[in-house]
Order: sequence, then C-alpha cells, then structure tokens
Amino acid sequence: MKKIFSELKGFVIYSPELLTQYLQEHHLPGNNILKYFVENEHGDEITKAGIAIPVIGVEEDYYSFRISTQGEHILNDHEIATQSEGWIFQSASHEVKIVGIGYLKDISSINEENSITLPLENGWFSLQILAGNKDGERLFELHMQRHEEKPEFKGDVSTEYYYG
Repeated sequence: MKKIFSELKGFVIYSPELLTQYLQEHHLPGNNILKYFVENEHGDEITKAGIAIPVIGVEEDYYSFRISTQGEHILNDHEIATQSEGWIFQSASHEVKIVGIGYLKDISSINEENSITLPLENGWFSLQILAGNKDGERLFELHMQRHEEKPEFKGDVSTEYYYG
C-alpha cells in the first residue's frame, strides 16, 4: 500500500477539479494556495464546500490512506487512535486526492510520487476520518457515506491526529 509523508505535519484531502474551479471562480492566482487556507476566509469556504479538508496535527511520518463505505470499516475499534466526524466531501472527477499540506505552497510540485489518488464515485459524501494502526502501519481511513444532496458540515478544523 502506498504511503505519503505528512508535510508540514498534515495532509489535505481534496477534489482536484473542484479546487481548480474554485480558484478560478474567485480569481485566486498562483501556485501557492496554502496562503489562501491560512491568510483569509477562502480556506474555511473551501472546506465547508466539501472541496478540500485539512488534516492537521499529524506526527511527521509516512501514512497510508484507504476509503471505506456504507458501514464497512477497515480499522477495528481497538485499532482506532483518533477520529473526527462531520466532514463533507464532493467528488466531481471520480477520485479523491491526498497530499501533504506542504505541497500546497506550490501545487505545481504535486505528482503521483508525493500524492495518493483513490477512486470514488461522483457526488456528495459525509466523511468520518479515522486514524490508527493496522498491521503495524499508520493508516487514515476515510469513511464515506453517499448522499443525494449536500450534507450539513459539522467538521472540527482544530482536530489533531497525533497518535502513537
């Protein structure tokens, strides 16, 4: 299973097509989009719109990511170290992409080596983020529940995912 590094102690889970569209519609130029997440309200708007979800407070290391759906789980209860609920995600390109947050300083540097792309049907999802250890690996499980309409956002952006 592919692993990526937690650049700047975090990751971003995002929909590439929708993020590009948001940046164009709001006339946000350049390759450093991290500044939009930390310097103004665009980061909150992008997150609440289900386009990009920050996963912060992650110990520097390599992590795997997997998607689970409709009640099936990858991590057992005793393997879960921390979790966060209330997130929403929208897929428009049949995928979800994950990259270390540091790569948002220059999105032109994002490639297949430093990111993970997972298949996901298009549409709206509520998202529960579970972090834990599975068979000696540090793993983030992205538990996606499909919705016909945009679910209500209740995510806590201050959640940290430090675990042993």
